[in-house]
Amino acid sequence: MKVTAIVVAYNSAADLPESLGSLRELPLERIVVADNSSTDTSAQLAREYTPHVLTRANDGFGAAINDAVAAVPPADAYLLFNPDARIAPDDYARLVAALRADPELGVVAPLMRYPNGRYGVSAGSDPGMTKEWLAALRVDDLVPDSVRRRLAASRFLRSRIPMLAYLDVEPSPQTRRVDWVSGFCMLVRADAFHSIDGFDPTYFLYFEDVDLCVRLRERGWSVASVGTSVAQHRESTSTAAVGKNRLYREGMSTYFARHGSRGQRLLAEALRRSPM
Repeated sequence: MKVTAIVVAYNSAADLPESLGSLRELPLERIVVADNSSTDTSAQLAREYTPHVLTRANDGFGAAINDAVAAVPPADAYLLFNPDARIAPDDYARLVAALRADPELGVVAPLMRYPNGRYGVSAGSDPGMTKEWLAALRVDDLVPDSVRRRLAASRFLRSRIPMLAYLDVEPSPQTRRVDWVSGFCMLVRADAFHSIDGFDPTYFLYFEDVDLCVRLRERGWSVASVGTSVAQHRESTSTAAVGKNRLYREGMSTYFARHGSRGQRLLAEALRRSPM
């Protein structure tokens, strides 16, 4: 399978050596870095790892991916990779094997592990405003890990509360069908990507990956999380200075405006405007 890796960088000079260094160990056709008008040395540093560096306006993650795909020769799949991520060859090979084994899969992703060893949310069920408000109110912080594990293991509760699928963050031998996977590291089949014309460039950052998965499923493709594959992620290092909370809620509001009910749209807009 011919795979092109695409990294979108924005003032990512501190992260790129690790991410591009890990990509250089993989059997890829090429590595492309789309630099979104960085003011640091990201573009220059990226050229030390790959000749395929696009310098462009900072108009968002999805738009940068679309431009990078259009700028390179055709591939069988695209590995979309954050500049603050790292993946080992064996974990990458498991993603490729999963995509190759099931022609219905349009996109697969690994589990997400933070540098401290904890696992983060990298896949889940369709977003809902209950979860978003609970997160905004920091209710999650009150739930001990032991309780989370019991909730995740309860078939009875999971059959009635779909958002409990967010608790499936630990490694497992399963490749699970999910509603969405995180764009921090996703392997997208080229035919699937082109069937929906790639990312919706209306999103600047956040929820564009969820939107992509929704539209893939609407076209008949499946989405999966590969429980035997893990990638490390420092998360949000390029958005800390520009306000992650604001960007996240803007993306959330855009998503529910497109895919939500009237009630969800109103709740999303209220949360976007909230000072919490």
